[in-house]
Amino acid sequence: MPKITVRIAHEKSAVEALARVRPALEKTAKDFQGHDLQMDSQETTATFAFKSMAFTIKGTVEASAAEVVVNVDLPFAAMMFKDQAERAVAKNVKRALEPPLATPDAPPPQT
Repeated sequence: MPKITVRIAHEKSAVEALARVRPALEKTAKDFQGHDLQMDSQETTATFAFKSMAFTIKGTVEASAAEVVVNVDLPFAAMMFKDQAERAVAKNVKRALEPPLATPDAPPPQT
């Protein structure tokens, strides 16, 4: 079974990192027309599974104080989507763990 492993470094607590990654995985499942997403979380780990097209995709997430590791098991029939899935997982998880962008101060009022 083809496997995807994505490692993203961060500067958050493991619990906060996992909390931020959950919505990123939900988005990734939706990006691949996924449905029936099931997630089971512990404090710093989670397992997930969803259906996409005719495939069942399963994986795990492990968060530590330094990085989040997402492992995804793809069925052999989904091998042609491996690179695309790896890029999507990496993009969504990285975005979820990034600090929010600072908004510039509003310009002074015109007189």
